[in-house]
Amino acid sequence: MTPHLAMAITPAHAAMAAHCAAYLTSEERRACAGQRLLSRRAQSTCARVAAKWLRLETDAGRSAPLVALDAASLADHPRERYLACALSAPGRHPPRFDDAALAVSLTHTGDLAAAAVTRAGAVGVDIERIEDRAASFADEHFTPREREDLARHAGQGADQPTLDTFLWSAKEALYKTGALPLPAQFSFRDLEIALTPDTAPFARPCVRAFTLTACGAPFFGWAVLTGTFALVAVVAAPPAAALKRAALTLHED
Repeated sequence: MTPHLAMAITPAHAAMAAHCAAYLTSEERRACAGQRLLSRRAQSTCARVAAKWLRLETDAGRSAPLVALDAASLADHPRERYLACALSAPGRHPPRFDDAALAVSLTHTGDLAAAAVTRAGAVGVDIERIEDRAASFADEHFTPREREDLARHAGQGADQPTLDTFLWSAKEALYKTGALPLPAQFSFRDLEIALTPDTAPFARPCVRAFTLTACGAPFFGWAVLTGTFALVAVVAAPPAAALKRAALTLHED
């Protein structure tokens, strides 16, 4: 079976952040208020509450790969349950559940925030806007082998901005797992990703599972590719795991 991995994405504008603040402890609210920019405060608030919602869904035995949260969704669980599963960030470390029941990772961009949780060890998640990038971007961040993989997928119909953003987001997510033996100072060219040979083309819009290897270690992930952003989450995959391939169509209004 596939490793447990669940993601939630939510708006991160001021109105949503004001609604989400009620689901944070006083210590969590102080941590979010410590962000210098108002936009970062909103992003941090919404991402934390998304992580808590995923935790409560997992505790209840429900764990969809991806959920789009809105203010009404938060009422699925009593406020007291949110306050009981606090997230802390000691020192400069990433947020974590105080009881370490699940691994968690947070991300945000613009007016969007997301979280990922897992029971399968370390997890990393990243969201990036899909946009055209200069040719020098690939030269700076991708290895020759990765650029060959991107060219192969482009030849199968995927557009270049989507491919570049997916690979960049996957590298960010892998780095955030903390599961790779990377030096303190490194370039993303040092973190080479190899997609499995039978990976289907990355067309958008879609929500799909994928497998890859990085630094010789296998990983399982979910990718969300829309007309505007790429959301990628990864967890370490046991070498002998029988990973299901999945692909769901994501329809945009």
